[in-house]
Amino acid sequence: MILEAVESVCELTGQSLPEVCRELNLPESNLRRWKERRQAGKELVGRRGPGKDTSFDFFTLIPRLQRLAFGRKRTGGVGDLFAEHREKISRRDFYALVDLVRRELQGEKKAMERRVECLEPGMVWSMDDADVNPLETGHGHMHVVHDLGSRNTLRALGSQDLADGWTVAASLADLFEKHGAPLVLKMDNGSNLNHREVCRVLDEYGVIPLVSPAYYPPYNGAIENRQRELKRELAHWIGTDKVSERELVLATNLCAHELNLKPRESLDGRTACRVLEDRSTWTRQLDRRDRKEALAEITLLAVDILSELDEHTEKAATTAYRHAVESWLQLNNIIRITRNGEVLPPSSSLSHQNL
Repeated sequence: MILEAVESVCELTGQSLPEVCRELNLPESNLRRWKERRQAGKELVGRRGPGKDTSFDFFTLIPRLQRLAFGRKRTGGVGDLFAEHREKISRRDFYALVDLVRRELQGEKKAMERRVECLEPGMVWSMDDADVNPLETGHGHMHVVHDLGSRNTLRALGSQDLADGWTVAASLADLFEKHGAPLVLKMDNGSNLNHREVCRVLDEYGVIPLVSPAYYPPYNGAIENRQRELKRELAHWIGTDKVSERELVLATNLCAHELNLKPRESLDGRTACRVLEDRSTWTRQLDRRDRKEALAEITLLAVDILSELDEHTEKAATTAYRHAVESWLQLNNIIRITRNGEVLPPSSSLSHQNL
């Protein structure tokens, strides 16, 4: 457990909790809250806001999709999950989406040649892990969280060991408090990124998970570029010398900060920090009802896709849900999807004002 580990470091080194949290880039407020909850005999991480009846229930979403997608017409079970549904995608565009999902399930390369670009800062984040090797002990790791719209590296945690699920969850909760929670968080299917505590934090803040296979091509360009930049910057600061874990922690954090202050041509000469700070007002005002409405529409679209496919495997449900998320984001002008440099146009009248 991360709280016990931090307490052990404090005891061994004689450092205070704030000092250890600063060096390890951990949220002190979360650790203090967990400590108080432990002393009171409560769960370390509880839910905020309304009770379970308004939960997003991400744990059971994919199995629910499988159970609901019975045939070529939407099953009545959907009405039990969501009271309202407005048809917003044309028949032609819907069947194009179904074909895209079918092609990916069949392993056709063309379905994976798209490129996804985020247009709205603060709306879609990505988290990922990367290997680094400057440690005296050999292998090291970086856990990185990016805002895809602003190119802002929100956090880069360097460590000897891969960040576990508790560390990832605590880091996300801290970032959500600092910057506001995104609507969607993109990640691969690593066990630490899909840890139950991470899912609980996403559920608490109403963040929709977008889980893609490792090395999923549509996002590779943006995410891999950010990782390469970080590694180059890290090599610049550390050089060829091997360093301690503490030095890696500090250097990794510094590198992320330096890159965020770098003017970028892709951002019209602005810095990633400035773009995130200047994001549209509407991206700051998503409440829980807005998030539940978005998830409802995404889920219904995924059910429709599965009904047309007549394939009710977990892989089909996961793929249909992922494409439903991407389609909803595209229809709302939050992302742009291109293939071979050609923009694939949004296929509906959905817009920001629908949120």
